[in-house]
Amino acid sequence: MDTSPIPIVADAAPEAVLATVIADGAALIRGVPAPREAFQALGDAVMEPLRHENRISNERDLVPDDPTTTTVTCGTEGIPLHREASYLPGAPDLLTFHCVRPAAVGGATTLCDGVALLDALEPATRATLTGLDIVWETPLGPEHWPALTGTTDRAAAIRYVRGWAAHLPPWQTIDAGFDGDVLTIAFGTPCTPPTLFGGVPAFCNSLLITAPDADDYVEGQLRVRLAQGGPIPPDLLDEVRQVARRLTVAVPWQAGDTVVVDNTRYLHGRQAFDDPARNVLVRMGYLRPRWMPSANVGEANR
Repeated sequence: MDTSPIPIVADAAPEAVLATVIADGAALIRGVPAPREAFQALGDAVMEPLRHENRISNERDLVPDDPTTTTVTCGTEGIPLHREASYLPGAPDLLTFHCVRPAAVGGATTLCDGVALLDALEPATRATLTGLDIVWETPLGPEHWPALTGTTDRAAAIRYVRGWAAHLPPWQTIDAGFDGDVLTIAFGTPCTPPTLFGGVPAFCNSLLITAPDADDYVEGQLRVRLAQGGPIPPDLLDEVRQVARRLTVAVPWQAGDTVVVDNTRYLHGRQAFDDPARNVLVRMGYLRPRWMPSANVGEANR
């Protein structure tokens, strides 16, 4: 009997897949014909796909003739749990993964329900985290910030970034400033932002990727601090990490599998592997309005 740590959906219709994602946070489509074209068609049906235009790093490879589909992060290291693009405004609502070829050994995608994670913490820790605001700082050198802002004028670049505030939900903030020729974007957000479906708090952020284990992928660009200044208390992250290890599940890939993840609820990562032929694709996007629940707190405030 086929088993999976997340619900398996035998019907790849968008309605069936989204119903599972809304209820459980993630869905695995397995056992139905799933070429890459079907994976892309499902993504197009449920979300408005984002073009991959990362001007800061080249950690992913674009799929030819499709600017919305890339490989997952290059390399073979394990990747700590994180929320995709949570360190800047406009993080995607949904992630869709597709396995072209699994690794011979290892390489499973790891998932952790941020709602369950928050609920499983000690009450005092949970109360602290739900009241915690954090600021992600992204430094951009002169080789990057003009491309992002569309100008070489520093004052105009700062105005451009601050202009993003008009598009943010009330719980997020944005600022920018120069230190020499480096533009630093400061993005403020709750540590436990509301989920897309239901608007409930979730430990869904990228704090764990800022302190990776020795052999894990290292994200060297990001800096994070408390909104009032100072580092994130290490004891808080230690408890979160221990509980997350207990709750994390691994999805062992089979060729043709597609996984859809609610990026506002679930953290994801990767187990290490050695097989260079492993090939997993990813697309990201915003839930199409036609699928939006009418009484959705998270979306109403986005």
